[in-house]
Amino acid sequence: MISYSWDVILLHVARKISDIVGMDIQVTDLLIPPDVQLGDIAFGCFAVAKEKKVSPVDIAKKLEKEIQKDHTVDFAKAAGPYINITLLSGEFIARIIQDVVRAGKKFGIHTTGKGKSIMLEYAQPNTHKEVHIGHVRNLLIGSSLDRLLKSTGYKTIPVSYQGDVGAHVSKCLWFLVREKANSISQPKKKKDEVWIDTVLNTLDIEKADAILNTIPKVDRTATYLGKLYTESTKLLEENPDWKLQVSDVQKKLETHAPGWNKVWLETRRWCIGEFSTIFQELGVKLDKMYYESDVADAGQNMVDILLKKGIARESQGAIIVDLEEEKLGTFVVRKSDGTSLYATKDLALAVQKEKDFPNVSKSLHIVDKRQEFYFKQLFRVLILMGYELPLEYVGYEVVKLATGAMSSREGNTVTWKSLRDDVVEFATKETHARHPDWVDGRITHTAWCLAIGGIKFSMLKQDVEKIFIFDLKRALSFDGDTGPYVQYSATRLSAILKKAGWNATEANMKDTSSVLHEPAEKNLALCISTYPAVVKKAAEELRPSLIAHWCITMSGRINEFYRDVKVLDSTGEVLKTRLQLVTVARDCLSAGLELLGISLPEEM
Repeated sequence: MISYSWDVILLHVARKISDIVGMDIQVTDLLIPPDVQLGDIAFGCFAVAKEKKVSPVDIAKKLEKEIQKDHTVDFAKAAGPYINITLLSGEFIARIIQDVVRAGKKFGIHTTGKGKSIMLEYAQPNTHKEVHIGHVRNLLIGSSLDRLLKSTGYKTIPVSYQGDVGAHVSKCLWFLVREKANSISQPKKKKDEVWIDTVLNTLDIEKADAILNTIPKVDRTATYLGKLYTESTKLLEENPDWKLQVSDVQKKLETHAPGWNKVWLETRRWCIGEFSTIFQELGVKLDKMYYESDVADAGQNMVDILLKKGIARESQGAIIVDLEEEKLGTFVVRKSDGTSLYATKDLALAVQKEKDFPNVSKSLHIVDKRQEFYFKQLFRVLILMGYELPLEYVGYEVVKLATGAMSSREGNTVTWKSLRDDVVEFATKETHARHPDWVDGRITHTAWCLAIGGIKFSMLKQDVEKIFIFDLKRALSFDGDTGPYVQYSATRLSAILKKAGWNATEANMKDTSSVLHEPAEKNLALCISTYPAVVKKAAEELRPSLIAHWCITMSGRINEFYRDVKVLDSTGEVLKTRLQLVTVARDCLSAGLELLGISLPEEM
């Protein structure tokens, strides 16, 4: 494992305090002061005072006097029960620069997960519905966790599981075929008679083709199918008796009736192609894609096995697993009409994934927090079946608009495509206003980086357990805790290097002088030094937001440095060392953004 200077310094300070107070002080007992003006390292003397039966203020004063003598310390200051320690600037900055230079692209990478593999299941949009911004949060959390876990040595196996069958598909296709039924040449009957007698019960491949051919190419999208789903939901609420027709459609789909299967396969194809494009736009990379249809039949067989083993039983025609004794309620694994549920297929999916990837150490499921109870039920039933792979649920809160929650049933979702187009258009106008002399290609590239970066950063900086309210203008602002603000901070450093004609060759970066003493230089180096610990903690706690907040802090330090230190007015060793600091700061911030899946434009 790489040993970083900051870890060595903290250990040295902990040992020094241990020697002075006569107690074993751990690195974890040290603190980072809330304000850089207070110092670089702090220590609260409460535990020592309790053990020694003296005032913590007296302990702090003793430490102030003794620790001042250490060769790494510039000065120490007691502040009530705390001792604040400020390190010597020049040597500290030089050591941090060399840490990054020696590690290169491995700076911040750990080996805690070496030899272990984790399956990461995310990217679960349902076919026959549009991908909306709620799905985007899932995609971004999953792909960021994939990068984070890799950065700590894990072999990750990112997979998706998409709902391409089930009640929502049956509703959508029921409505689609019903509305298009009159496009087929039929005997003269009332509309509902035509539908039931000659379409619902007798839809063959020829009729299916005729129906599909009535749909213009421009409408062959998940967005169009999502609108049909919304309309079908409203129509069924007005005519509840028609739900029996939907149930019949689902049975025909599950038994692979040729005509219905044809309509399903074609409409499913439209969605999968669209999903692939969206995944590519958002930087989502998957090792394997599972579909509900892959495990539907196996799921029904598994329910039969659960019945034979006595794990499941019949209740009012449905098949259930009684988990009441464990305060997990009733888990339904087959509906009373014999058709499957999410649970039916999830049981089979777990078994299939274990078969496909037998050496996985743990399986993480990244799913909407509202499904937490369902997953507790699912995991418990799997254990009752003898399933041994450790399972973990990573829940995230919903995405809302200023007007409230979204719903596919209500038809008030914001699709990824509409969001993307609006944000890119806004970013393009802003970029053109700032750089009217740029050619179109340059503006397009920069606007895309800002738009996607703004969306990703705004979602990932929010802890997963908190509701996220999306604000377009806020996400693309150059001020505050936003993606463009962080991107701009990095490009500012690149601009300094470009103006200086600096080429960060091995010769230029090999030796670092201890000549930098400005507070803004040290504060920047201090932030860089904490990056490896932040990466480790973010991976352990599965919290990409920690990386985002480090990027925000780092950007603040960069902008203070840019304001207070006139790099290009320097000469000799000071200029060289400042350019080294600029290089490692830019590279480190770029690495942090990369963990969030955010790229940097050359200029902004």
